[in-house]
Amino acid sequence: MLLNLKLQVYYENIIKLFTCCIALAVYVRSPSAYNALKELGVMQLPSESSLKDFTGAKLFSPGAAAWENHVKHEAERYQQIRKGVAEVCSDIVPPARIPQQEGVLIFDEVRVIGKILWNSKSQRVYGLAMSGDELSSLHDMYKTVDPKSRLQKTKYCLQFLWRDCTSDFDLIGPYFTSEGSQSSSHIIVCLQDTMRLLHKHGFIVNSIVCDGASTNLAAIKTSTGSNNGPYGISEGPLPNPHEITPWFWNWYIPNIPVFWIICPSHQLKNMINALWQSKPVTGRKKGFQTHHASPVFGWEAIESMWRREKDRRSKNISREVPGLQESYIKRDSWTKLNVRPAKVMQQEQVLAELAQYAAPIGQQPPSDAETTMMTRDYLRAASLLFENGVLSHEVINSTHCQVLQNIREGYQFFEDWLDTLLDENAQQKETEFLLTSPRERRFISWQTWDLLRVMYFGLTGLAESFLSRHPGFFLSPLRLNGSAVETLFSQFKARAGGKLTSLNYETSLRSYICKKNLAPKAVHHSGRDYRNVHLKLPDAPLIRKKDM
Repeated sequence: MLLNLKLQVYYENIIKLFTCCIALAVYVRSPSAYNALKELGVMQLPSESSLKDFTGAKLFSPGAAAWENHVKHEAERYQQIRKGVAEVCSDIVPPARIPQQEGVLIFDEVRVIGKILWNSKSQRVYGLAMSGDELSSLHDMYKTVDPKSRLQKTKYCLQFLWRDCTSDFDLIGPYFTSEGSQSSSHIIVCLQDTMRLLHKHGFIVNSIVCDGASTNLAAIKTSTGSNNGPYGISEGPLPNPHEITPWFWNWYIPNIPVFWIICPSHQLKNMINALWQSKPVTGRKKGFQTHHASPVFGWEAIESMWRREKDRRSKNISREVPGLQESYIKRDSWTKLNVRPAKVMQQEQVLAELAQYAAPIGQQPPSDAETTMMTRDYLRAASLLFENGVLSHEVINSTHCQVLQNIREGYQFFEDWLDTLLDENAQQKETEFLLTSPRERRFISWQTWDLLRVMYFGLTGLAESFLSRHPGFFLSPLRLNGSAVETLFSQFKARAGGKLTSLNYETSLRSYICKKNLAPKAVHHSGRDYRNVHLKLPDAPLIRKKDM
């Protein structure tokens, strides 16, 4: 009798847990849809407050200290995965690659709507930006701040994401709030706190990926011991005067270098935007020039290509560049901020169309053939760097692999271009060439050039360091992409109804983690575009608040 009673209680608990999982799967996707389903009375569903007990157990506050238990739990889960792989593959010859818990740290910021809420039950104010006491590294700095200064609403959230380089393990790290745009000192402090938390639980950081914002570039130069302003050209005994060192020794594991890498998707947009800004103006020379007295090349070749595409369409002839759209040519704010238009510009269809127009077989070349080929060479270098390099689906398994060769060849084009202009300037064959001048238009801006060098030397340095320490492993370039954090922001905004505020950012993050654990694994299409990055996050335990 007692055994039957225990079995009955056991099966009732199983049924309740199963019902709770179904209810949570609907609730985290749409609370209003769940309430409508509950009102139908088709099946007995738990109340909304009961479901909040489960989702509220994964509620995280800003700052590294609030994420201590979460990171500790994920570290234990990682060790279980590592142990399982080692046991399964113990008899395989050659031995399988066992995850090494070493990866890349990606961060990005998002602007949120500042709101404040007072919770009378918990006696806590929500929506305020972090104070100096919550950032231990900035405590001494904040002591010098005016004591009359008041706490402000949160306007920006800085989110961190750790991605393993030896497996497909992803870990959503802590986030930090601020009342204004992130400064370089604030970024470094948040970075130190995050790396300290990860190191405490065994997660090693070998590289950092961020976008090319000016504050990020300043943080890179500060952390690597470089001076503010442009990198310039080295006058020391280096084999390459353009070489820079965008790395520093890991603050907590001194024998491992940490390389800075500019997000390839953002840098691709910078390169295409630089070409778009090169437009010759009547009566003046404003645009890219490969050498002294060469014609100005730039976006005019792209506009001419679009006119030829429209002619083909009007004549019912197959288009040479099917993915090209008019909005990509007449660029607006949407086009500049999205990677899809930039991706189209450096693909093989565009390069083939420009080359066929500039050098037709058996025909006289057009008058703008030279500038068209210059534009084509620019886009080909970008294609080697990105489409066939850091944004390719190939892996980096040696320092002489095809991916790194493509990256080196694409980067060499811009280095040779700059050397030509500098040599002619030294020989005084033209007017003075000043790379750091905002009026200089014959080469890409010094900010874009610095970001390109950080990406190139950071990635090549990481490949050499990582492969030397982990022979037999490989790097996947697509995992070294800041679009992974932007994917999180898109998911958060979808759960917040399109408007991300300082109040619903925390709940959206909680809902996203809960949904990843309950929803079935969907078929992803990360190969379609650079923005659609698939994240494989480990499952979190299903616990109530009172069980914590």
